Amino acid sequence: MKKEYDAIIVGGGPGGLAIGCLLAKEGVSAAIIEKDPALGGRFRSVDFHGCRTDCAIHFMASLVGPVENTSMYQMFKHLSLPLEYKIVPWAMGMVTKEKPGEVEYLAMDPELGAANFFNFFAFATGVDMNDSAKDELMRVADITADMSDEECHKVVNISFADWIDQNVTDPIAQAVMYGMEPIVGASPKDINFGYVAKGFGAFKSHGATLIWYPKNGTLETALIVPMTKYFTDHGGEVITNRMVSSIDIEDETVKGVTAVDQGNRFLMEEYSAPVVICAMPIFQAVAHNILRAEHLTPDWAESIKRCAALSGPDMSGFFLLKEKVVPTDGYGWIHIFDTDYGLPTYIGDLTVGSYVNAIEPPGKQLINSLAIGSTPVSQFGLNPTMETVRAAHRRWKESVEKAFPGFNDAIEYEGINLQLNFTRYAYAIVQTELDIQSPNIKGLYFGGDSIWAVGNPMSDKCFQIAFPLCERILENIRS
Repeated sequence: MKKEYDAIIVGGGPGGLAIGCLLAKEGVSAAIIEKDPALGGRFRSVDFHGCRTDCAIHFMASLVGPVENTSMYQMFKHLSLPLEYKIVPWAMGMVTKEKPGEVEYLAMDPELGAANFFNFFAFATGVDMNDSAKDELMRVADITADMSDEECHKVVNISFADWIDQNVTDPIAQAVMYGMEPIVGASPKDINFGYVAKGFGAFKSHGATLIWYPKNGTLETALIVPMTKYFTDHGGEVITNRMVSSIDIEDETVKGVTAVDQGNRFLMEEYSAPVVICAMPIFQAVAHNILRAEHLTPDWAESIKRCAALSGPDMSGFFLLKEKVVPTDGYGWIHIFDTDYGLPTYIGDLTVGSYVNAIEPPGKQLINSLAIGSTPVSQFGLNPTMETVRAAHRRWKESVEKAFPGFNDAIEYEGINLQLNFTRYAYAIVQTELDIQSPNIKGLYFGGDSIWAVGNPMSDKCFQIAFPLCERILENIRS
């Protein structure tokens, strides 16, 4: 194991691997230091009573049209790695105890573009939208579709809720935009308008959000394994079971990192490099003093604080059923709305295991759940109690039972996993947008999904960031 490199990457999730592969391709001597026994982060697989599946459900989402236009696909193409994919059927499903075994579905139609929200409103309220509201929504779609990325970046200091109140006058159109919370995964008062504008405008530009997943294997086998092999085959070094305790900085210049051997907590190791890429969430790096507060500018410190405030967990559930209860010839991913709470209330997502290529014991069925921790019915906060988590878990099961009677009786094993929410923390309302390079520390860079308030959705942003990040680092090293 070497101790000196051109670049050190802190964190071996998809973001760390993405920048690592690009640097290795360019001949840069790089090491990924990861606290866990293996790379992958939130793309790792888990074993669950004879099943093998993702540790949490994360479908890929495209707001740029075909899968081939996404940053992840472009990354694999750039590295000459194969990436076969499948489109995942996605719908909202409404359930009620009055109609057991019946689910009313609404699936986004790419041909309709922004007009999908007309159907969404009728689905969620039972009332067709009037012409005034339709005109107002299409006006918003026109505004956002015409906004460039640069214009979106300029309005990250404005909350989506404030923008609605100031720019949308029709009350029904306002209700529709406030009702987008299940789609964007957070309250309009907590997220910036620049992020929403990029997403909402894409409905007119490219149609509905396209949801996809690797054709074969889990996220670990389809994405992490081939990227890890590429990285090591091109000279990169993987150092696991090492907890980085500090990014070492002297005279406002990066010197390397100090790490603790997880197998021997008394053994500290130093690794030297003129470039360090923090590919773990930046607010976690600050909270754990890996990146010390005195190395932050005041505006960055404030932005990191705001991101951290949105960094609560989501809940994933794993259910091994004794028999097949949920049809596999329908929708593979369902946003569940339950009408028994008054207005249709978003409860969480249901995912059929076969759609994420899960390994299942013969004759049985794996079902996964996702309860987003920032919605009104699942306000977990930063440190949720198990009582709150179990309540969300129970509420999800009760709603699914209405859609698929016999679901609860068929459960042989069930489990819960809490994991950091994916990307939503980056959509905080900030005066200064966190960027790929420190404004005051030479050689310090940032990857992963916790920077850029405006970018591609979910995991695709890790790969989107990696390309300009690589260019910036190469410019530094070669100069």
